[in-house]
Amino acid sequence: MVALNLPAFAAGTFIGKVTKVTDGDTINVLTTDNKSFKIRLEGIDAPESGQPLGDKSKEALSAKVLGKQVNVTWSKLDIYQRLLAHITVGGQWVNKEMVAEGWAWHYVQYSKDQQLAAAQITARSTRKGLWATKNPVAPWEWRKRPKTAGPKVKPKAGAVRILSLVPNPKGKDAGREQVTLANSSKKAVSLRSWSLKDKGKNVFKLAGTIKANGQLVITMRSNSMPLNNDGDTITLLEGKTVRQIVSYRKQQAGDGKVVKVGKK
Repeated sequence: MVALNLPAFAAGTFIGKVTKVTDGDTINVLTTDNKSFKIRLEGIDAPESGQPLGDKSKEALSAKVLGKQVNVTWSKLDIYQRLLAHITVGGQWVNKEMVAEGWAWHYVQYSKDQQLAAAQITARSTRKGLWATKNPVAPWEWRKRPKTAGPKVKPKAGAVRILSLVPNPKGKDAGREQVTLANSSKKAVSLRSWSLKDKGKNVFKLAGTIKANGQLVITMRSNSMPLNNDGDTITLLEGKTVRQIVSYRKQQAGDGKVVKVGKK
């Protein structure tokens, strides 16, 4: 049973004020009895916020509904606990208008509505909204695209650095991967707030103290962040500050091989 206090009046229809527009197909509506509901406009799919024309689609929907009283006719909850609904303002069917003006697609995977289908055909043929651009990408295809990596972080140099790695120890040290750290300063450094992070975002918290101008071998008995024998990228962090990034290849990670990073 869904743990939401849904409107009980008018069998799936209620009136409320639009308090927020998230994007071209999602809004928040506040009812007269002060209950707030997140609404996903049924039968349409608008460009995502980070997608080309996502901002224009949001602006178009905002102009139609933001701050206005709307009629909501909902059918069910989606997996994100939003009400799937058709919205009308002053007799105007907003879902259809968004498609007719070219600011949303008819969501054919989940809707067989012939009026929405016809509205899209007309918008496309007259090159309205997003159809004025060359080869617009449907939101459901955009969502399938791999996420691009964020901007590269430039390490801030510090006294402590990774000197070498042993990703694949042999003999009595097998299974106990090692990282050698070097301290180039004239003061001892506590590693209490330091950690290592691999490419898979696994974290190994460091401990101990490195003497002034000294070295410390860290034996990684914990499996919280195994050094990958197929190659990996290891980030040395002081708190949230990136101090060093080290990458090595599979060919460098053979039995007992030491991956040397730099001199002390």
